[in-house]
Amino acid sequence: MVVAVFSRLLQALGLGAEAEPDLAEKIDRVVVRLEVIEDRVAEVRYRLEQRSRELFEKVVQYLRRGQKSRAAIYAGEVSQIRSLLKMMYTVENLVIMTKERLKTVRDMRELGKTLMVFGAAINEIRDQVVALHPNLNMVFDEISRSVRSLVLETSVEAVGDIDPTVISSNALEVLEEAQKKAEEKIREEFPEPPVEPVIAAQPVAAAQGYAGSAAVLAAAEAAARRRKVSDEELEKLVLDYIRSHNGLLDIRDFTTRYGVEKSDVLRALHRLAERGLIAIS
Repeated sequence: MVVAVFSRLLQALGLGAEAEPDLAEKIDRVVVRLEVIEDRVAEVRYRLEQRSRELFEKVVQYLRRGQKSRAAIYAGEVSQIRSLLKMMYTVENLVIMTKERLKTVRDMRELGKTLMVFGAAINEIRDQVVALHPNLNMVFDEISRSVRSLVLETSVEAVGDIDPTVISSNALEVLEEAQKKAEEKIREEFPEPPVEPVIAAQPVAAAQGYAGSAAVLAAAEAAARRRKVSDEELEKLVLDYIRSHNGLLDIRDFTTRYGVEKSDVLRALHRLAERGLIAIS
């Protein structure tokens, strides 16, 4: 008893070895760090929300003036901001879901696994965000570093035997749930613009493997009407359309012409941007 009291006294004076924090203390520290990440993401998300509302007002203003083509260009910007907002909401959802999961953690191994799943999900969404908006690269690098340090400082010794494929699989499941919640939030608070968007996207010089002549475009258009378009074919059609329309993609015209879904076109744009074949402005 005397030894225990003396040991605590030494620690309080900074003279003894610091005791290893128990599981509850480690979880408390993780929650604090997660809340810092959540605040950082909320700051970026707030700026995007403001920008989205400003652009939406411009769409409405130009429609009232009868300038539909101008409104459609701003609608394209709104569409891009909505995509980024969805990703920021997704990250916030991931943080909230992780904090909830931490309430049920029973040992260090489970703590480590929870943080690794969170980190893998963050890395997955990071690649998508940076492809669309390189300016957010710094924010997501900061988040990724925070998550890595969390694992190293908190539970690295307890996760050595965890199967990486299990982490990856769990991360995708968690990410899918977070994205669904984000989509619901976007639909509730940020309505689609009252005009189909036109997206400004310039093919970069390296994308020479895609033919862009009028004859090839016409042939591809006819083929697309006869059968379902694959992801690769859709990407070619998108690039050819952008080239033949001075760097603009009118989504309503494109989806009508080729009989494809708007969501498929947006995903094709994202894939092309990720591979550096187009630059979305």
